[in-house]
Amino acid sequence: MEATSVASASTPQLRPITRRQPIPTYLHQLWRRRFFINAEARAKAFSGYRNTLLGRAWLILAPLLDSAVYGVIFGFVLKTSRGIDHFLPYLLVGVTFFGFSSKALNGGAGLMRSRRNVVRAFAFPRAAIPLSHSLRDFYDSLPVMLMTMVAITIVPMGVKPTTMWAMLLPIVALQFLFNLGLVFFAAFITDVLPDLKTVLSYITRFWFYGSGVFFDLERLLENKTALDIAQANPAYIILDMARSVLVYDTMPPSSDWIRLSAWAAGTLVVGFVLFWSREVKYARG
Repeated sequence: MEATSVASASTPQLRPITRRQPIPTYLHQLWRRRFFINAEARAKAFSGYRNTLLGRAWLILAPLLDSAVYGVIFGFVLKTSRGIDHFLPYLLVGVTFFGFSSKALNGGAGLMRSRRNVVRAFAFPRAAIPLSHSLRDFYDSLPVMLMTMVAITIVPMGVKPTTMWAMLLPIVALQFLFNLGLVFFAAFITDVLPDLKTVLSYITRFWFYGSGVFFDLERLLENKTALDIAQANPAYIILDMARSVLVYDTMPPSSDWIRLSAWAAGTLVVGFVLFWSREVKYARG
């Protein structure tokens, strides 16, 4: 971890060790370093565009420009907006919330190799690195979410804020857990096979077009089996639930809550266990 950015955090000493701890002990070690992990995440938050003229404004401008491009090409030229009420809010929510998960998957790819020097220099639970990375992404997402909630009320075909918007909080919490699992998995698999970092970028594109970001899957997919598979996609579930509460003032059905909870828990557990299984190998390169 970077001591210069988190020197004020109260953390246990980092000591060289060479063996993997049992999961309960490992989790306890992570908990003891929670302040260190959070301090590093906060120190790095909003730094992605630090060397650009507009700086942090790009965090908000990027999804707005993406939405504008997709809206013009797919919504108004290719007419995928037909049959979708409040298309612009629908599109903004889709671009924003899919972006959070795609950023997690691509950000986890190659993560451990990019931190190899720190991993070799100190012994600490390696999961602290994906945890800090995920927290940083979460902090980065906060102004973007706020921008989206404001934008969907002022664009043409906009919506009005309602008390249903409060239900976005548990959706965001479940998406964070799901994204954390993605970071663990991507960090693990790209440490085993570095070439998969490139493969994951193509998978993300396929995932984007298969999640209904700017079109209604129910209208485009006539085959019921294909539609069922597409709607089981966790990104689709997240977008559908977020749109329900933000755009359509509707409580997502219990089946969506169950499915998203299962995806979040399953992805997090599998991703964490796989990541932990390689604990002693991350320093070898």
